[in-house]
Amino acid sequence: MRFKPYALMIAAMACIMLIMPLSASAQQAQRFDDYDIHYNAIPTGLLNDSIAQQYGIVRSRTQAMLMITILHDSAPIRGRVRTLALDDDEQVTDVRMREVKNDDWVSYIGTLEIQAGQPVNFSVEVRPETGDGPYDIGWRQTFQSLE
Repeated sequence: MRFKPYALMIAAMACIMLIMPLSASAQQAQRFDDYDIHYNAIPTGLLNDSIAQQYGIVRSRTQAMLMITILHDSAPIRGRVRTLALDDDEQVTDVRMREVKNDDWVSYIGTLEIQAGQPVNFSVEVRPETGDGPYDIGWRQTFQSLE
């Protein structure tokens, strides 16, 4: 089955909307010049089975998926994305981000281990393929238990 270009983003957003009462997180965006950088992080256990399988993501309550999309004048573009995650014990995780493409849509996803109730500080550096940037995004997120 072939998904629409924005299927992963829609699935992730739908999952986020379902857990809004459980978590303060939702997809966010920051604007830098002509770029909008969309980002979110959700427990992979909330992903639809077929989406998780298509992108090789293990569904788990102890794993989170990050997704970054770079838009230039509202069109998705390629770039380089580097993500670091720091927990309250000062453990740093270099989250390996990989490009996922579907027709004309491109995003970057990565996964990391999480613990319910433990906050994670994310630091993301985005370099659009156009050579602009780098653009830095940071946020703190606590993942709630899915039980």
